[in-house]
Amino acid sequence: MKAPLVSIVAAVHNGAKYLPLMLHSILEQRYRPFELILVDDGSTDDIDGAIKPYQDSSGDIKVIRLARNMGLAAALNIGMKAASGEFIARMDADDYMYEWRLRDQVLFLVEHPECDLVGSGADVFGATTDTWRSPLSQSDILNTFLVGNPFVHPTIMFRRRILLEERFIYNEHLSTEEDYELWSRLLPRLNCANLDKSLIRYRIHSSNNQRHPAKLRIKELALRQFLAQIGCDEPQLVSALAEYQCSGFVRHEHYPVLRQYAHDAEARNWPRLGFLHQAFLKAKSYQHLYELTSRKGLQFGLR
Repeated sequence: MKAPLVSIVAAVHNGAKYLPLMLHSILEQRYRPFELILVDDGSTDDIDGAIKPYQDSSGDIKVIRLARNMGLAAALNIGMKAASGEFIARMDADDYMYEWRLRDQVLFLVEHPECDLVGSGADVFGATTDTWRSPLSQSDILNTFLVGNPFVHPTIMFRRRILLEERFIYNEHLSTEEDYELWSRLLPRLNCANLDKSLIRYRIHSSNNQRHPAKLRIKELALRQFLAQIGCDEPQLVSALAEYQCSGFVRHEHYPVLRQYAHDAEARNWPRLGFLHQAFLKAKSYQHLYELTSRKGLQFGLR
């Protein structure tokens, strides 16, 4: 049986200094065959110089150059359209994938034909260090979405048929949170999973660790879309969840709204409120919620 082609899609804008590490990690992959679709999103630094040594040694790197900076969402959509693999893997130009990344995800998708998309955890490096783990099963992913992003974006790999069905399309009007908004449309319609291991090293630096002024508005859009698909139309709930995700804090006036949703979710089998769900069910007051979560060593926030 011929091994399926994997298309790796990445976009870069003025990130030439990070590219060699990413390119080296891709060419060191244990899995073949693959192609890298790298979209140069109107860069003004020496992207060509960073790519050339690797492009000369491998015919697996295809570069699409955009005349102007169109933004990450648009650049990724262009890259996705150029991909020809049976499986599509996302990657960020400033990150590093472990040599077993492609192999492990392809193996999982081959062994689990019911799964449409799989992500993983990540080892964080750069401005800080950490280890991230994402919810593993479809139910846990759905139960995490309302309080945080259930995927580390550059770890995902998915089946080409999602592209052909025109479902995996980033909203090009968004300047941030393009992945979270996409999940809000896809998650109720796909079967997803995360592997309980780190497949990439995720870099934190000043350019990707800034609070974006549009983040709250886009979170609200994504949450509204997600909740609408389960039949829940509660503007106050959307505001409470979006503010929690952006601040990591449950405001006093949002406590009754979130507590009511937790009880409604139990009765209607709706997605839960992540690791806070049981605390909202048990809490008799806002102060009690704080005590419950503090005793368990939980923080009011997800990454």
